[in-house]
Amino acid sequence: MGLVKKKAAPEPAPAATVARPDPLTSLEDADAAVRRDAAHALGHAALPGAEAALARRLQAEGDAGVREAILTALARIATPEAAAALVPFLDREDAALRNAALESLQQMPAEVAAPALLPLLDHADADLRIFAVQGLGSLAHSGRADWLTRVMERDADVNVCLAAVEALAEAGSPEALSSLETLARRFPDDAFVAFAVDAARSSFQGR
Repeated sequence: MGLVKKKAAPEPAPAATVARPDPLTSLEDADAAVRRDAAHALGHAALPGAEAALARRLQAEGDAGVREAILTALARIATPEAAAALVPFLDREDAALRNAALESLQQMPAEVAAPALLPLLDHADADLRIFAVQGLGSLAHSGRADWLTRVMERDADVNVCLAAVEALAEAGSPEALSSLETLARRFPDDAFVAFAVDAARSSFQGR
């Protein structure tokens, strides 16, 4: 009996290429898990328009996990556009969102976050000025002491000035001593100012 030549096994069909979902589109998906994954993806590979899309989603987002992913993505992208997109959330009634937006700004490089925060020092809303002071005080920037001493010397709201004192004390800025004295003279009858100035003065002298 002659040998029978085996038939060659058919080659497997090439696997179908699965298209990856567009994270900008997925950011508006009805499934919170999909939106969260989309935000993570945009944070690691920012696409043109990602900052605006993330900010739009954040305005309407009710899921805490997705919010956190969006804020993390914007902090990671860390462009001037990302910083500018976060600033409006400092004026929201939602305290948790305000604080989270500020924390995301503080995680950005100082040269990116500072230009977004500085205009708020002249805002009519004292609460926004306080947020700006807190944000600027946390940045490792050569202009930090100058910005905060100017607040102590000029801002009309005592609470904004006290926020600047606290930020300077935490940052360790003994060059602000003369501005502390100016602040004490501006509010001579305010016990809180006297206490804050004394505490900051002691902190600087102990360094």
